[in-house]
Amino acid sequence: MVPTGEPEEVGFPLVVKAAAGGGGRGMRVVRTPAELGEALASARREAKAAFGDDRVFCERYVERPHHVEVQLLANGDVRALGERDCSIQRRHQKVLEEAPSPAIDQAQRVAISNAAVAFGQAIGYENAGTAEFMVDGDEFWFLELNGRIQVEHPVTELVSGVDLVQAQLRIAAGERVEVQPDPRGHAVEVRLYAEDPRTFFPQTGRIERLRLPDGIRVDAGVAEGDEIGIAYDPMIAKLIAHGTTRGEAFDRLRSALDETEVGGVTTNLPFLRWLVSHPLVRAGETTTAFLVEQPPLSQPMLRVPAPPWRRPFRLNLPPPEPAAPPDVATAGGDHQGGSGEQSSVVAPMPGTVIRLLVGAGDSVRARQPLVVLEAMKMETPLTSPYDATVRAVHVAEGDRVAGGTVLVELEE
Repeated sequence: MVPTGEPEEVGFPLVVKAAAGGGGRGMRVVRTPAELGEALASARREAKAAFGDDRVFCERYVERPHHVEVQLLANGDVRALGERDCSIQRRHQKVLEEAPSPAIDQAQRVAISNAAVAFGQAIGYENAGTAEFMVDGDEFWFLELNGRIQVEHPVTELVSGVDLVQAQLRIAAGERVEVQPDPRGHAVEVRLYAEDPRTFFPQTGRIERLRLPDGIRVDAGVAEGDEIGIAYDPMIAKLIAHGTTRGEAFDRLRSALDETEVGGVTTNLPFLRWLVSHPLVRAGETTTAFLVEQPPLSQPMLRVPAPPWRRPFRLNLPPPEPAAPPDVATAGGDHQGGSGEQSSVVAPMPGTVIRLLVGAGDSVRARQPLVVLEAMKMETPLTSPYDATVRAVHVAEGDRVAGGTVLVELEE
């Protein structure tokens, strides 16, 4: 599904999204008509690889929303078991989730929950599912319904007292399941990944040491001695803390992260420690643009500014759009090179070459895409650092490469 008519009729900025799934795969933000063609093609490739369905659609892109989702359980009737806030994301993938959401008031909570239930009833939904929404001020928009258990379901379990996996299995077995949520306290979850803590590029290697914390819930799928490869998602564990208050839940999670140790493979553990201590996170003031405006591991502010100063502004003009996300693949574009200078474009992470866009002898412009790598079902284009000539190409489409592999050699 794509928009009809000329690109200018669609309205920009927009987002291209996979019709068949979520999780950020098959998603591209498009700000100008010139970007639309490649965004559609790239989103279709990702959607096909992730879901076996290359259909995509376009919709309005909201710059700084909160991402709020409602847990549904349908067994004859449809019930909302509370919402989760999933606004902190990298590459459209969730990083931290909490329940309840600090971004909405009680009136919004009721309205969003009612909308989620109405949607579930309208389609005759059955079993566990999650209705996802964007929230911006007093407005909210439906994103999608995930017809499965979510990675972040433990925060709802800890807050509601409902075992969602057990309920899901019982409903699937044909049993009548009656649940009585007993809302209590606050819960927060982070995902421990084998990935670079600044760029979020996935990493591989053997886990030589793994010490996970006691005293909080830990859901782990790997053990010490296991190998992290490139064929699957690089998540090592989920760490979920519960407290009577939001502050207590975050304090417990921070202590748990201090206890955590992983050796043998690079992880996002330093980033998670930075994240749960950040003043904006602790204040509940984060949107989906948080990691664009607050680069990972950057020096945080000492305290949260007063409300009028929390967003950038220009006198008598609308606030500027958030800057483009940090991207080490294109960071070299500001380097102009010297006479006769040679450079190599290397793989920033292990992955598969899915597109080779140049050949030996080609002339390329600064920041022109040269190679597209796929890792963990996400595409990463690698670009030329400056105007140059392609001296040599060392890979072909379909090749699997390790991080640091030389892909293309350039010569000015």
